[in-house]
Amino acid sequence: MIFFSVIIPTYNRAHLITETIDSILDQTYPYFEILIIDDGSTDNTKQIIESGYSNEKKIIYFYKQNEERGAARNFGLKQAKGDYTVFLDSDDLMLSPYLETLDKIITENPGVKLLATKYNYFSNGKTITHPELQHLTEGWYDRSIFLKGNILACNYCINIKDKSFSFFQEERELASTEDWLFLLANLKNNKIFISKEVCLSMRQHDKRSMNNNQKVIEARKKATEWVIKNLNLSESEKKILKAWSHYFCAIHQYLDHNRSASLKEITAAIKGFGLNKEFLLLFIKAIVGRKMIKLIK
Repeated sequence: MIFFSVIIPTYNRAHLITETIDSILDQTYPYFEILIIDDGSTDNTKQIIESGYSNEKKIIYFYKQNEERGAARNFGLKQAKGDYTVFLDSDDLMLSPYLETLDKIITENPGVKLLATKYNYFSNGKTITHPELQHLTEGWYDRSIFLKGNILACNYCINIKDKSFSFFQEERELASTEDWLFLLANLKNNKIFISKEVCLSMRQHDKRSMNNNQKVIEARKKATEWVIKNLNLSESEKKILKAWSHYFCAIHQYLDHNRSASLKEITAAIKGFGLNKEFLLLFIKAIVGRKMIKLIK
């Protein structure tokens, strides 16, 4: 019996993926499969999987040409045998009760289409709480919570027996935003249940896709255009989406020490949505500059 299909896209993560796989195999819930979608790796990922897990029947390995994570996840969705699919990046970890926690939510809410738990970050042996998820109340949420951005990353679960779900966007120019677009598209007429339990841990390291600031900025701008064109938002929803996309771009320009570009983006956010604490704080930081702030600290 397979109830959950865990889909892991991977690209050149041979040095990390065994820890990810082992965390899944350590689940307290037994009815799952692991689909590893190797998106054209040029390292020894295949050898690592074959030598370390050749006798593990839960693991199915696929190799395909590189097309980015959206295409890799769609490939996995088409192979999945479970009722529900869980997505996980190949550098992150499941805590042992994750699938059992999801199963409990599904049992209590038959037919639920989208669900998630909270997660934290870990870096250099330290655990860091997610600032936006920390105080989020357990319960049901519509897509309005995601208009500002994606607080869940890829850490959610979807009912794939309900064939009405939308697939991931596969365009390379949208890479790093595919999860955000997936949630916005699939929450058009649905809600997502977010549990209070912390059941996942995301690894912070220099090679995470979100660390290339200029690439992330361009992807966010393209994704915002895609949402406005394809998802039939109300005018008030568009206002929120645009303002917080400017804020997102301002943060990444600030991280890249581009003060003038950051100020331009945060000014656009304030003009579009008004002044709030987050916008004001970033505006001040952009004026002072990241290097000066580091010196002051």
